[in-house]
Parts: sequence; C-alpha cells; structure tokens
Amino acid sequence: MLYEVSVSRAFTASHSMLLPSGSPEPAHEHDWRMTATFRADRLDGATAVAIDFTAVQRAMDSLVDELQGTVLNSLAPFGDGRCTAERVAEYLAGRLAERLDDRRPYRLTVTEAPGCSAAFYPDGP
Repeated sequence: MLYEVSVSRAFTASHSMLLPSGSPEPAHEHDWRMTATFRADRLDGATAVAIDFTAVQRAMDSLVDELQGTVLNSLAPFGDGRCTAERVAEYLAGRLAERLDDRRPYRLTVTEAPGCSAAFYPDGP
C-alpha cells in the first residue's frame, strides 16, 4: 500500500536567472504555485491520515507569507543569479521540511507559468 497527499499554495514573486551567455536576464514576476506531495506506506493509527493537511497548510501559508512580493534573487541561495524553477523547488522543499519538524515532502513541484513546472525529490525518485 502507498498513500499520497498533496497540498498546493501560490505566491507572487520575481526572479531572474543567468542566460546561456552568462548574463542575467531582466527580473520578471511570476505567480508561482507550489505543490508538496507526501507519501506514506501506512496511515497514522490514531487519525488514519498520511500527514495532517492542516499542519501542511499552516507550514505552506507561513512560507507564502515570507515569499509574497519578494525578489527571490535577494535570498541567499539565489545570490549567485541561478534562480531557476528547479532550484526554487529545492529551496521550497527544504524550507517546508524545517516547518514540519524535518518531515520532507516526497516531491515539491513549482509552476512558474502555465505548462512550465519543475519538481524536486529530496530523497530521489
């Protein structure tokens, strides 16, 4: 048996990344959507859940409050100008795990524009 639980939240933030030439592209804004997916091979005995939706929602809301309206490149992990969707997904997975007592998502997906998403798997696929 395997259970999956997903929770999504959105925030608006700008970023820029390095172009193949090595120069930075102009900063631009996205309506980012993050989706955290958790897996469990059994349900909690007392509550019969894989993970508490409410706890994940609170953690994600806290993260959204922190990031809303920011320039992602101003955050330390992206100071090198490499603020790609892939790296944003990795960053969000780590920050979410911190808020959930190190319970890491199986997958953290970010969508920066319709049809354009990247996923990070903290423990591999």
